[in-house]
Amino acid sequence: MMRHTKNKAIAAGLLLLPVFGFAQEAGSAPDHTSYFSNALFNALLVLIIALLIVIIALGQTLRNIAGSDYLIDKAKEKDEKNKHQDTIRNAGLMLLLFSGLSMEAQNAQASADSWRIGGLDMLTFYSMIAFIVLEVILIIILYRLITGFIKPELRASVQASKPKEKTIFEKLNASVDIEKEHDIILDHDYDGIRELDNDLPPWWKYGFYLTITIAVIYLINFHITGTGDLQTEEYRKAIAQAKADVAEYMKNAANNVDETNVKQLEGADIESGKELFIANCAACHGKAGQGSVGPNLTDAYWLHGGSLADIFKTVKYGWVDKGMKSWKEDLSPMQIAQISSFIRTLAGTNPPDGKSPQGDLYQENAAPADSLALTKDTLAVKADSLK
Repeated sequence: MMRHTKNKAIAAGLLLLPVFGFAQEAGSAPDHTSYFSNALFNALLVLIIALLIVIIALGQTLRNIAGSDYLIDKAKEKDEKNKHQDTIRNAGLMLLLFSGLSMEAQNAQASADSWRIGGLDMLTFYSMIAFIVLEVILIIILYRLITGFIKPELRASVQASKPKEKTIFEKLNASVDIEKEHDIILDHDYDGIRELDNDLPPWWKYGFYLTITIAVIYLINFHITGTGDLQTEEYRKAIAQAKADVAEYMKNAANNVDETNVKQLEGADIESGKELFIANCAACHGKAGQGSVGPNLTDAYWLHGGSLADIFKTVKYGWVDKGMKSWKEDLSPMQIAQISSFIRTLAGTNPPDGKSPQGDLYQENAAPADSLALTKDTLAVKADSLK
């Protein structure tokens, strides 16, 4: 009993020493102001007190555990051995703290003009931080002591008494252990084969419930409220959207037209092509395409091919050696396609004062000549000149 009282007195003295140090330094400060008016000091002090409360709680818990009969017997065996070591340790700790107190007294005046942290001089600030660190270390030590007092055999028995937790796979299947199958066995006997009354696995039941929920939502959405589109309506909207997308693409990609992908245009594009033709091409080919300086564009004869791709290429690159300029710098690819499509509509119009045909006859659907066909049988055996 005397030993416990002595230890408590020593611990209380150790905890009060830093406060005495702070009070001494406050008294030696030049402005004679109290540290309790500093917000940082108060915050650190509250933290120190809170940690001290935790230490007291852990100490009480450790004391209750140490009061068990088992630990008392163990403690008696080591009491005499540790008594001398406890005295030396307490004395050393006291000496360490008193040495820190003397250092505070020696440096109090010197630190009056030193750098300050949050209004506290560096010595006070770091002393309180060190005290907090020591309290944290003490809390860790007490916690480890408490957990260390629990016998490994007791922990093992607690773990063994807990039921084995099933895995997610086992929970989804809800299968019955082999040892417990006799509880669900039925009376049916088919040549020695017995039947188990197993429930459907949860994954199957939950999936079935999910399909019912989706079916109800589908029925309400598509057939009752009509907020959703059925397949026919979805198809119609998809086709309309596709056409709109194609039109938008063609509008944005008009300038990507060239002789390899040009298509025959219609409607407003033909009218635009006619206006462009009259403004740029009529001087050489006539307003009706009858020809003047340039060839007639209404007959079936063409100098450089009469297909849409050929006409587009001729307008785009020109034939400088024959007086036909290149229009690719003056007209956009879409405008060249409009002019080419308009020229194709002039075929067979036979305007008055048409120029004589020039070039080769162009047939739209004429099959290409077979370059492999033999004009004559070069392998035919000549007549026997010896007869």
